[in-house]
Amino acid sequence: MFLNVVRVTSIKYIKDDSLVVGKPARIINTCLPQPDLPSFNSLKHDLIHMINLSKNGDRMVLGESPFWSHRLEKWMWVDITRQIIFEKSEQIVSRSFSEMVSNIFECPSATLVTAETKLYQLIDNGRTEVHKQLFENANYRCNDGGVGPCGKKYWFGTMEKHPTGPKGKIYSFDACGNLVDHNADIGIPNTFIWLDDSHILISDSLIQKTYKVELLASGILDWINRKVWLDLSSTRGTPDGGAMDEDGNIWLAVWGDASIHKYSSEGLLLDKIELEALQPTSCAFGGQNMDEMLITTAVEGMSEAQISNYPDSGKVLVRKMNVTGKALPLFDLEV
Repeated sequence: MFLNVVRVTSIKYIKDDSLVVGKPARIINTCLPQPDLPSFNSLKHDLIHMINLSKNGDRMVLGESPFWSHRLEKWMWVDITRQIIFEKSEQIVSRSFSEMVSNIFECPSATLVTAETKLYQLIDNGRTEVHKQLFENANYRCNDGGVGPCGKKYWFGTMEKHPTGPKGKIYSFDACGNLVDHNADIGIPNTFIWLDDSHILISDSLIQKTYKVELLASGILDWINRKVWLDLSSTRGTPDGGAMDEDGNIWLAVWGDASIHKYSSEGLLLDKIELEALQPTSCAFGGQNMDEMLITTAVEGMSEAQISNYPDSGKVLVRKMNVTGKALPLFDLEV
């Protein structure tokens, strides 16, 4: 529903096989209300290079969950629709699943991934095994998620496979396998970025809003009293996945707006990176120095004309940044 948009001028690239070297991106005026800020063109985080990581030139139907594994020193991501996990070090390797996979995270000794209703462990020799059955309803699947700041719990959302309203849920589970329902009704759960030990950002992409939610002393999210942190419902974009940098700023992929937005922790728009991909789905910091950003994108629902107008749609892109990202905590689980 976010596909009828006007194309904006975007980055031009010099192509050389697998490497695409980017000129400085032109930061456009956003459709959101603007604060009094220095000119966006004075910011230089976008002096970057970009690498197409898509295997054999394939496009991701619904690329998601960009993730840097410190343990394995490699990039990882998924194509939810095609039920594939991709790993990139020197080469791109893929693992196929029998169900949709959605979010990658790690514990000290293993890589884990949520699928439709299960939690899988990835074995280093290419095998996978089911670690936990999360729920049983075949009409729902897991979506985005993230490890809490202390590493004691993994937080994630569920959604209908064909969303009709706020019928998904938000759960957490600990290393002992205790699963908690936080009594939150949500359509398409995304983002799951912790601002501090007691506040998390969770987007409902179905209604184009991001909420700031308090974690109560009881360990339950105060969903009833959640605050609207970002409202894009009057725009063509919807907040999707994102990441936090070392300065505490939030970088959000905005589906339908062909851009990554940079916000302060209070939700003030600071900057905007324009892409040649209409539907960016998420972004993550990584690399040896945590100064690279991997961006996943999607072609789901796009016409051939739209893909032609946004030629990086469905590609997986890595940018060199001049800011460093905040490392994600490991889940406190021994496997």
